[in-house]
Amino acid sequence: MNASKDAPPTVAIVGTGQIGAVHVECARRAGATVVGLVGSSPDRARAKATAWGVPVVYSGLEELLEQPDIDVVHIASPNHVHASQAIAVASAGKHVICEKPMALDSASAGAMVDAAQAAGVVHATCFNFRFYPLMHEAHAMMRSGELGEPRFLTGSYHQDWLFEDTDWNWRLDSERAGDLRSVADIGSHWLDLMSWISGRRVTEVCADLHTFIPVRYRPHGEVETFSCSRWARRCAALPHFRRRLPRSVRRGRHPGECRVGCVDRGSLLMHGSCGGVNFCWRTLL
Repeated sequence: MNASKDAPPTVAIVGTGQIGAVHVECARRAGATVVGLVGSSPDRARAKATAWGVPVVYSGLEELLEQPDIDVVHIASPNHVHASQAIAVASAGKHVICEKPMALDSASAGAMVDAAQAAGVVHATCFNFRFYPLMHEAHAMMRSGELGEPRFLTGSYHQDWLFEDTDWNWRLDSERAGDLRSVADIGSHWLDLMSWISGRRVTEVCADLHTFIPVRYRPHGEVETFSCSRWARRCAALPHFRRRLPRSVRRGRHPGECRVGCVDRGSLLMHGSCGGVNFCWRTLL
C-alpha cells in the first residue's frame, strides 16, 4: 500500500459496467488516483479504460492484487462474485469498497467482514444515500430525540429501466444477482437508509411479491444497466412490503424497476412521537 499518509489513495476498480464508471468518477472527485481497471475480459476493460482515462488494465484480480501501490479496490462486479473478490482483496492487505448487496447470503457477507477484520483493513459497502445532507439532518434529529420514538416508516424506490419485455441485464439472472432481485438491488438502499435514520433493525418481514413480466427476450451479449436511450419507459419485478420493527413501529415500502417514468426515484417518510421527516430523491441519468 501507499507508504505516504499524505499522498492521495490509489484506487483500482473491478467492474466495467455503468456502476464502474460511477466509481471512477466518485473516486476522482474524492481526491483519489484511479490507477487500474479489471473487467470481465481484457478487451472489454481496455475499451472502458480508454473511455474513462484509466491508465492500466489488469488481466484479472490476481494481477491487480500483486500491485504494491494500490491502496483501495472498488468492487463493482456482479453480485455473485462480491464475496470471493472482497475476501481476496482484504487478504491481500488492501481496503475494500464493495457494491451492494454485499453477497448473496448472510454467511458470505459475514465471511467478508471476518476477512477484513483479520487483515486489519476497511470494508465499506456503497450505501451512498446516507451521505445526502438531508439524511444527515434526519439522522441527527432522530439521535437527539427531536423526533421522539419512531412510530411509522414508509417509502418507495422506483426505476423504469426494465419496463419492456426486451429489456435485459445480468441483474435478472438469479445465479449472478441472487433471488431477491429488486429487493437486493435497490431495496437494500432503502432498508439501509431506514435503519440508519431510525436506529432500528428489521425483525420480521411480510412481503407480497409479483413479477409483471414473466417472460423476457434475452439479447445476445451483455447489456449494461441504464444503457438504453429509452429510459423514460422501463422496469421488472415489483415487490410490495409491509414490515414490522419492534411492535411500536410499522412501515411499508415499494421497490421496483418497472415503474414507467421513474428513472431513479425514491422516498422515505418517518413519523415519530414528537415529529416527522419526509424525504424524496430523483436522479436524472
